[in-house]
Amino acid sequence: MYDIITSQAFGIMLTLLFYIIGTYIYKKTKITYLNPLLISTILLIIFIKLAKINLDTFLTDLSGINVFLGPLIVSLAVPIIKKIDLIKKNLIPIIVGAFVGSTVSMLSVILLGNLFGLDKEIISSIIPKSATTPIAIEVTNKLGGIRAIAVAVVIISSIIGTVLIPLLIKLFKIKDPKIIGMGLGVTSHAVGTSKALEINEIAGAISGVALVFGGIATAIIAMFL
Repeated sequence: MYDIITSQAFGIMLTLLFYIIGTYIYKKTKITYLNPLLISTILLIIFIKLAKINLDTFLTDLSGINVFLGPLIVSLAVPIIKKIDLIKKNLIPIIVGAFVGSTVSMLSVILLGNLFGLDKEIISSIIPKSATTPIAIEVTNKLGGIRAIAVAVVIISSIIGTVLIPLLIKLFKIKDPKIIGMGLGVTSHAVGTSKALEINEIAGAISGVALVFGGIATAIIAMFL
């Protein structure tokens, strides 16, 4: 039985099932903080704890789910292609915004981390929080951080950004989809882009480009840290 529940096929099916459950709850409630990613993550944690599964074994057996990453990245290009003329027109502001946003994000982690006396290893793990997971992992490895913490922080920051930014949009009555897209793309990467697509197609396209340049900016800036 243990071999079954830790198998690659079971892990992928379970992960997809939990995500479907999270999506259903989100669509029914429309509550931003009931994000499908958050719900599925919590359900997976509960399952792993109750079944007493070794986390390293589970993650290794779940590695086959990486096959879905290619189609996922390609799907993000669809809204970009649809709005390619708008993106070309605003490419310089998008690049500048992505680099400024990434710089502020990384420097704030360093300043606040030192202010609160965090270990250098922890700070190095949090620095790339606004980049996509693959880039965050590589940056963390270069800075001498902890990979597991980096992945967790990336997920947490993406969910927090997806929850808070729509609230800030309403609070400050922001209507420009380009601004909305930049905010979600730079701070919450792929999760933020999915939220941006819900708000507006233009916001989704801008967010998709912003997350790419945000990741590039994070990797470049990390070279000088």
